[in-house]
Amino acid sequence: MNTVKSVRLNASANMLGIAYSSFISIIILPFYLEYLGAEAFGLVGFFIMLQAWMQLLDMGMSPMLSRQTSSVRGESGGKPDAFVELKKILRSLELIIFSLSLSIILGIACTSSWVAKNWLTVVSLDLNSVSFSIVLMGIISGITFFSSLYKSGIRGMEEQVKLNITTVIFISLKFIGSFLLLRFVTQDIVSFFLYQFSIVLLEAITLCFIFYHCMPATERIGINFFWSSLKPLLPFAGGVAYTAGIWVLLTQMDKLILSKVLPLSEYGYFALVVTVATGITQISTPISQAILPRMTYLLSQGREQDMLILYRRATQYMAILTFPVAGMIAFFARDVLFVWTGNQAAAEWAGPILTWFALGNGILTMSAFQYYLQFAHGDLKMHVIYYTISASIQIPLIIYIAFNFGAIGVAMVWCILRAVSFILWTPIVHRKFAPGIHRHWILKDIFPVFFSTAIVLFLFYGLNFDFEGMSRVRLLVFFAGIGSSLLVINTLVSDAGRNFLFAALKK
Repeated sequence: MNTVKSVRLNASANMLGIAYSSFISIIILPFYLEYLGAEAFGLVGFFIMLQAWMQLLDMGMSPMLSRQTSSVRGESGGKPDAFVELKKILRSLELIIFSLSLSIILGIACTSSWVAKNWLTVVSLDLNSVSFSIVLMGIISGITFFSSLYKSGIRGMEEQVKLNITTVIFISLKFIGSFLLLRFVTQDIVSFFLYQFSIVLLEAITLCFIFYHCMPATERIGINFFWSSLKPLLPFAGGVAYTAGIWVLLTQMDKLILSKVLPLSEYGYFALVVTVATGITQISTPISQAILPRMTYLLSQGREQDMLILYRRATQYMAILTFPVAGMIAFFARDVLFVWTGNQAAAEWAGPILTWFALGNGILTMSAFQYYLQFAHGDLKMHVIYYTISASIQIPLIIYIAFNFGAIGVAMVWCILRAVSFILWTPIVHRKFAPGIHRHWILKDIFPVFFSTAIVLFLFYGLNFDFEGMSRVRLLVFFAGIGSSLLVINTLVSDAGRNFLFAALKK
């Protein structure tokens, strides 16, 4: 399969997988809120936040495996002997993750009662049920480390089609199965997490089988820790681990502090904000998962100009998809939440907060491209320096804002910091890794799409529609119409979008 078709097929598969995952979560999560109640749903939000914090312990292992897999494919021409070393690296990482997972499970089990009684503000839920649910969260988080490792390896093999088929199956089991459980069997929060545990375990086993099956057959390596194979990769893994850790602190500190500040019922509403805002950044996932292995592969063959062409084209695709979603959510946050949940109280409480998070995460999605360049080059020194400085400023600021101004203050600061980061840092990275590209990247790849999106949204917002008089169905149709219009307009104003559209029409 040629380069263009491979990237497009993988990006399309990723897009469909993410779209399906997002669609299922959008459909099912309001039922979680309805059947579990706001307080128990807040516990689900706490679980989502806990899983994000667990990324600290990945220590760069998953990204390192993805990049190493891509490099082995590019440098070896797919010869089986080259994959023996890759399997040694994988086996070593599996042993590390097993130890980490066991430590996580034991640590969370020992502290679950304290968290339930002293950290979370529980009003009506049984504390024993909350405590046991937290234990189950720890077990699920430990197993998820293995799933993340195997997913990264499969992406490095550029087998995103297989990965996304598997993802669709298990997302269906997680969300649709949970809905059926809550609707027809029990609305007990412990039963909910027990069901999640069973699906996560089955998913990890399946992903393990797929990744090993993707690699050529080689000699058996046994259960050993291969330090000599792992050692040369530690500088890169250390850079990824450090920056990933800083990133978790930057993006999750507010959620951790607010889980202490807010009552669990209000934290449930905040979980809705987190879900929608995270959905904006997930738009970038299909494209980034497709281009990162390919960018690394192209650089390993000395094809830097081809890599930069791919980089700019992906930027335009990202802008076409991200700006309409982030913009619509920011402009019409309350109504979007009401359409989604049917819960007016949740929409009123969370709407103003979602506006700022939507804008911030839209900027964040475009800012991620400077990281893609550094990752593909295998040089994260600048990334480490910048995020160290950023964390030293943002973390104490977020903690202060969270305790003194609550969720709305955190959301505003988050948005402002993302804008400042994009304006100041991205050109510096481009100057180092892609000299001369920044001006064209901003003016030709991003600005036309940003401008068209802003103009259309301001026009619709200025018409002062009577949203309160509309039903949820009419509101949904209205937002779908705006989104479709923006998608068409943005495709036409973007060079990459037009070329893609015309090529598709020719075929």
